[in-house]
Parts: sequence; structure tokens; C-alpha cells
Amino acid sequence: MILAFAHPGIVVPDLDKAIEFYSKMFGFKVIGHESWQDSDAYDSAIGLKGSAARGVMMAGHNCHIELFEYSAPAQTVAPPETFLAHETGIRHIAFYVDDPQAELDRLIALGGSALGSLPEGGGAVYARDPCGNMIELCKIPSPEESPENLPGVRKLGKYQG
Repeated sequence: MILAFAHPGIVVPDLDKAIEFYSKMFGFKVIGHESWQDSDAYDSAIGLKGSAARGVMMAGHNCHIELFEYSAPAQTVAPPETFLAHETGIRHIAFYVDDPQAELDRLIALGGSALGSLPEGGGAVYARDPCGNMIELCKIPSPEESPENLPGVRKLGKYQG
């Protein structure tokens, strides 16, 4: 049985810079640290050989994000700042905000950059974090899409770890 969406995992070139950005921009707090090197167990789980990384799990308003900085193996694709919104794969993470323009201005002040501009009366705009990953800042578009209406949240119960 599916319980809930867990988190997006974001690979970044500078973990400390990413932690600072997601903390200051969205209020995420680090709740766990993880690192490995020369681990058959990790390599088996993620499908790599000779991997090494350090990462954190961060908790936000109603979600978690996981950030990783890999030191091995070497990158094989172009950096995220070269990807455009139409390309295959997960291309952005979105955050509901009350004032997209004010939050875009704050994102830029924290080292991010705008991809577009907010149209007159518009409710959404795309930007990049300081690591080049795409972020959408948007108003809640309709009552049906309010996070308050997500199914299953009350059914999770207490952690049974």
C-alpha cells in the first residue's frame, strides 16, 4: 500500500550552498545526515559502482527534500543549468507561495536566477536555485489543488520504525 510521497532527491555540486539556499528560501531544516564511500550496500541500492556522496534530509512546510553532493563517480551529463523546461525527466520542483513576485525577488537575492517573468495577473514563474535546478513559484491555482485536500495524510499514523 502506498502511504505518501516521500521526497525528491536533488543532486547538487555544493551541498553546503544548497542547504543554505533551501533553508533561507523555503525554511527547510536539516533533520538527518548521510554519507558513504566504498559501500557495496549503497552501490547496490542506487545502481552505481564506486560511489561516494554526502547528503542531508531536510523537512519543510509539508514535505521533505533530500540533497546529495556526489564525489564519485564522475558526472556523465550536462549540468542542470543547461536543461530547459521542455526536456524529458523531472524538470522542476514547485512551491506554493502567497506572492510569486516577492518570492522570486527573494530567490534572486539568495543567489538564484529567474527563468521567466511573472505575467500581469499571473500566478506562476520558473526560476533556478544557485545549483541550476528549476523551481516553480506559484499560487494555489484552485481549491481542488490545495495541499489541504491531499488524500491519505491523516491515515499515516505514528512512525513505527
